[in-house]
Amino acid sequence: MSTDYRALCLELFGTDDVEKLQEIARKVNERNPRKAGRKRRFSDSDIHEMERLRDAGMPLEKIAENYGTSRQMVSRWLTEQPPEGCTMRMIYMYRQHPCTVIDVDFLKRKIYIQNKTKDLLHRAFGIVENPTWADFEYFLEDRCFPRMRGNCKSILKQLGLNDYDPLQIVEKTQGRMAEDDLWLKIRYLNREEQERAAS
Repeated sequence: MSTDYRALCLELFGTDDVEKLQEIARKVNERNPRKAGRKRRFSDSDIHEMERLRDAGMPLEKIAENYGTSRQMVSRWLTEQPPEGCTMRMIYMYRQHPCTVIDVDFLKRKIYIQNKTKDLLHRAFGIVENPTWADFEYFLEDRCFPRMRGNCKSILKQLGLNDYDPLQIVEKTQGRMAEDDLWLKIRYLNREEQERAAS
């Protein structure tokens, strides 16, 4: 008895259109619900398209859904690993959108940036592509309340700080200011991330 494959496809997939069946097969092959085994790699064109979608304002969750992967995996592919010697990563955010990734090497007093938006007003250093340590210090202080503010000591005390140290202040406040929706996501890199950068 011969099998009617067209009828079988209609029964199983609701279509016998070849292109639609190929699309269903592609999605099934991409899906990995337990995130088990090797992580899926993306082509350069995939990465460029992800960047374009992100820059157009599409949330990472939606991009991940389109590519059959996780938000964390998309974020990892769109953000380069920190350079060797960096122990802190700051992400300058506009609401929930990453604008500039800042990797900090305190020993060499050097920073490395990755701009994630074309909007210069939302970039941490505007048009500057290779900011200096002085630029970084200025940026941090710009995300703090003024050093000469009348109740400066009182605010420092509320934050649990003894001195006006812009880095410590933004660690406590996330660099949030009343007049905008920009803020800093800050984390110290763990040993594994530092070793990966050095390899």
